Amino acid sequence: MSRIVLKLAQAVGIVVLAFVALSLVLGVVQWIAVAAVLVAVPVAGVWLYLRASGRGAGTGRSAPSRRAARPDGAVATRRAELEARAVLDPAGRCGWCGSATRHQDRFGFPTTPLAHHREEIDAML
Repeated sequence: MSRIVLKLAQAVGIVVLAFVALSLVLGVVQWIAVAAVLVAVPVAGVWLYLRASGRGAGTGRSAPSRRAARPDGAVATRRAELEARAVLDPAGRCGWCGSATRHQDRFGFPTTPLAHHREEIDAML
């Protein structure tokens, strides 16, 4: 009977050692994942701040267009007509380009059709 007890004790010991080894590996992996998140969150915040503030990069805007000599009232009326087209219709499509997907700015954030098509509107004036 002592041989059976010895074999059973060996089997239990192997299972316990395997469980301890697996726990250590999972603990190290979890620790590395938490450390990566703790480092990534502030770094991503700084990166987004620098991207949004535009430091070290051009503004990405084109030079203001030269407008023909018109009375101010005509320009304002024409601008109002063009801007009235850059809205979402009841079906959720852009009234300017007809796109069913939302417009995004250069950082990937959602934006209104008017803000997205601002340069095109200014070019048409």
